[in-house]
Amino acid sequence: MRESETRFRTMMGAAPVMIWMSDTARLCTFFNKRWLDFTGRTLEQEMGNGWSEGVHPDDFERCLSVYVSSFDARKDFTMEYRLRRRDGVYRWILDTGVPQEDVDGTFLGYVGSCVDITDRKEAEEKFRSALEFLPVAILMVDQHGRIVLVNAQTETLFGYRRDELSGQPATMLVSQLLSDRRATPEPEISRMAHASVVPAPRDLFARRKDGTEFPVEAGLKTVRSGDEETVLAVIIDRTERYELYRNRQELAHLRRVSTIGQLTVSLAHELNQPLTAILSNTQAAQRFMATDPVDLAEVREILKDVVQETNRASDVIQRIRAFLKKGEREIEPLDPVAVIRDALQLLQNDAIARGMRMSVDYNANPATVYGDKVQLQQVMLNLLLNAFDAMDGRPASDRRVAVSITLQSPRAVRVAVRDRGDGLPSDQLALIFNPFVTSKPKGLGLGLSISRTIIEMHGGRLWAENNPDQGATLYFTLPVVDAPQRDPLQSVP
Repeated sequence: MRESETRFRTMMGAAPVMIWMSDTARLCTFFNKRWLDFTGRTLEQEMGNGWSEGVHPDDFERCLSVYVSSFDARKDFTMEYRLRRRDGVYRWILDTGVPQEDVDGTFLGYVGSCVDITDRKEAEEKFRSALEFLPVAILMVDQHGRIVLVNAQTETLFGYRRDELSGQPATMLVSQLLSDRRATPEPEISRMAHASVVPAPRDLFARRKDGTEFPVEAGLKTVRSGDEETVLAVIIDRTERYELYRNRQELAHLRRVSTIGQLTVSLAHELNQPLTAILSNTQAAQRFMATDPVDLAEVREILKDVVQETNRASDVIQRIRAFLKKGEREIEPLDPVAVIRDALQLLQNDAIARGMRMSVDYNANPATVYGDKVQLQQVMLNLLLNAFDAMDGRPASDRRVAVSITLQSPRAVRVAVRDRGDGLPSDQLALIFNPFVTSKPKGLGLGLSISRTIIEMHGGRLWAENNPDQGATLYFTLPVVDAPQRDPLQSVP
């Protein structure tokens, strides 16, 4: 037993942590060398209750309460307190005590180990202080879904005090916070990571203490420490952003309605052509039906023409309906060449009426982009109509609009709309995209502003340059779907 005791004390003395032992009377009977080196006191000074002289006065009562209650219950304990170091500086200590029994189950006292956690505590305090200055609500949630930490903005946003939130389920604030870990399904995340398309705000709502609900954005980050897992949740009140998004959608829709209003004569002419053909074919069919015998072959050809012209008229109407449609953006894979050709088709008759010629030049290996077809057509129509307006009054030979679609890089498609007008003053090249800035006598100055917003929401860029010879060119870019892998999708609008 003496040899065993000697080996035990030798091992405890060499341990890299501070170790203590106590007997059944709660009095300490052993401190290892690491403890004595830390406190700068002798073993005789620390024995019994002498060790408590080094505990910070503000922590003594709490420390003693934990020790006594755990001792009486014969259960493990963990507590934090400040202990005076040999230089007089108090350091934070994490003390873990475990009850000891012999082979017969007889209680022998406690053995404990202590580590200096001052650096960790200071880092935690800096982390907490940093959270206090953030203008967003921050929650730390344990692996059971209960709140362990909140910052001041959380109190302000939700109307609860910290003590009211501590230990409560995080779902009391945002019901889908943990059950819906992803803002978007995995395929959608992967797709948008390639395309850099900014999604519409997700319908995620939070509840205040007074019961009112409001839209929020929530970002989650899992933090692991050993076997423990916590979730850091960032919650942003997007009430104003939600309204701004809706207002932008309304404004873009009104602009489309205005554009169709400008094209009324052109679209009426485009519809009138198939309708006139249908009427003529129907009248011809009636005449053939009145003959005896009826020439069924001719009637079949006439009916075939009627079907073709009906489909043509239907296509025109469908394009107009799609362009005027109001609602959420519909993000899908798109062929930019097809999108631009559809926009050119809508303007075909207007171009003829105004003496404009349009041409399209595109890459032989076109790429695919993600976006909303209607909104991208809205951008194209606005740029083309601006080009038409820039060339009004110019000689017929100058009334040409050249549209080109090229791969600017493996990551982006670039579209250029070139006119042969008078160009733009150099000091206006950037200002024309500001709201209510226009060079047209009856313009509102919203078309290019809305167009830039749409392109930026699609992860691209819109800008203008004067041509070296004559006129100006407006460019915009869109991210390519099959571009090399990028960083995961970061934010929301």
